[in-house]
Amino acid sequence: MNHTLLNNQERARQLRIRIENITILLLAVFSFFLFLLTFFPFSRISKAMQGSFEMGRMVQRAFSIVLFVLSLQLWKRKRNAWTISMGIFVLNFLRGLIGMGHPLHNGIMILDLFLFILFFITRKDFCCPAGRGNRRQTLLLALFAIIGVLINVGITWHYMRLEAADGTSVSFADSFTQGISMIFGMGSLPASMAGRHGTEFVLFWFSWGCILAAILCAVRPWIQKQAHGSQEIQHARTLLNLYSQNPCSYLALEDDKCLYFGHSVDGVLPYGAVGDTIVVNGDPVCRDEDFPALLTEFREFCQNSAHNIFFLGLTDYYLREYEKQGFGLVKSGEEARFKLADYEISGKKGAKMRMNINHATKAGVTVHEYKVLEKRDPALDREFDRITDEWLDGKKSGMLQFTMGTVGLEDPMDKRYFYALNSDGKMVAFIVFVPFLGKNGYMADVTRHGKDAPSGVMETIIYEAFQVFKEEGIDYGSLGVAPLAGLSAESKNPMERLLQFIYDHLNACYGFRDLYRAKEKYSPTEWVPSYYAYLPKYPTPSMLYAAVEIQNPHGIRGYILTFLKGELHKWKK
Repeated sequence: MNHTLLNNQERARQLRIRIENITILLLAVFSFFLFLLTFFPFSRISKAMQGSFEMGRMVQRAFSIVLFVLSLQLWKRKRNAWTISMGIFVLNFLRGLIGMGHPLHNGIMILDLFLFILFFITRKDFCCPAGRGNRRQTLLLALFAIIGVLINVGITWHYMRLEAADGTSVSFADSFTQGISMIFGMGSLPASMAGRHGTEFVLFWFSWGCILAAILCAVRPWIQKQAHGSQEIQHARTLLNLYSQNPCSYLALEDDKCLYFGHSVDGVLPYGAVGDTIVVNGDPVCRDEDFPALLTEFREFCQNSAHNIFFLGLTDYYLREYEKQGFGLVKSGEEARFKLADYEISGKKGAKMRMNINHATKAGVTVHEYKVLEKRDPALDREFDRITDEWLDGKKSGMLQFTMGTVGLEDPMDKRYFYALNSDGKMVAFIVFVPFLGKNGYMADVTRHGKDAPSGVMETIIYEAFQVFKEEGIDYGSLGVAPLAGLSAESKNPMERLLQFIYDHLNACYGFRDLYRAKEKYSPTEWVPSYYAYLPKYPTPSMLYAAVEIQNPHGIRGYILTFLKGELHKWKK
């Protein structure tokens, strides 16, 4: 009985959603049709439409754009889009009551009434909240629109005075009505303004542009950031140590992540939000048999809050399930991985590695492990901070975020710390390793060297750390992903071709080729492909922007400035 009731309720819900989607689609088609009509101003239907709406061509274009944008937001079930649309339906219906008579006019009134009733009945479905922090920006943009309208009113008042007979006063109320009417297409310009429409044209589109921007700001989605207590962090840590197969998954414990815990299954995902996109670092962490349910649950969580999804740094372990659930996929680079039992630096392949290690050894470099949890050393902590400061001084940009961890000496958990001393006993470099594969592998996450570090010091730390791991019975080491490496310019995937273009032409922004060569010299035993996954299947510009923005402390402007500096340097050469 209960099962039958649930099935009936689900069928009713699906029918309701289908009716809503058809209505929203028709609203979008209508707004597009209204926009197209402005390019055929002398057609009979265009004149009838403008008469029924009492609007000029420019207002019709602006209104159709606003209506089309609102229909897109309604499709995502945004609450503020519903509120604004209901206001438009009511105002348009009330204005229509004043001038009933034309068949098309009456038809549009009936359409307004139908849309109002339908959306009112289904109001509970439009539940995606807007950003609380957007209110100030929305009000500011609305204020700019009002300023544009008031300037237009002042100009109208000036020209109405020129048109008036000598001694005849022009009230501000009349000019206000005239100015508002022109902005919303319900009036005509004063005769004295003939041939002087330039300023009016600019103010018109400025006001409508601010109105559209305010609407977009008002409907920007929002997800409440959750504060995770120590118990939740420890639970995530346990899941990571049990099930993580992705080397970057351990970064879920960093403070710059929000954590989504599964409700139907036991699992966790680390994510961050930029605009209307949720960015996830690495694969969801759970038992293999629970992965489909966890991914489905998280996908619905994002869709219910009107967010797109962009996964970074995926392995090929769960690719079929991502594809099955409708995600778009593209190769995004290759991870330098080492099977420690097979790793050696003898022979021609390891010649460069041996040369670098020999150079550091002759310079008196020695490698040590700092076991923070066994014995904390404040003097050693200060040396780690000093190396970080020297390393930052030598960088052209700040530290990467989200896809890169922190040193984390205050709460190291399962991190491993290896550092190098020179012949004088001074620290010159260090590397922080994070676990994966249930601590059967370690990835070099944070790699930093000081200004006096001798050549070959990083190679020496990596090699010595790998030897320690090997002796402990650990099977794998990793240097992380070389972004955009190993892509194909001949790929049929347009996203992969775009990434290949970035790899070929935008090295000044990040140094993709240099990073690949830096990892290649260590002679990895295998290159494991890395992927992006995204929903919708074809990523929007805002999704690509979010993927870049969340990683760069200076935002996308940092990349642009770096690129421009690189191009200027090339031009000078």
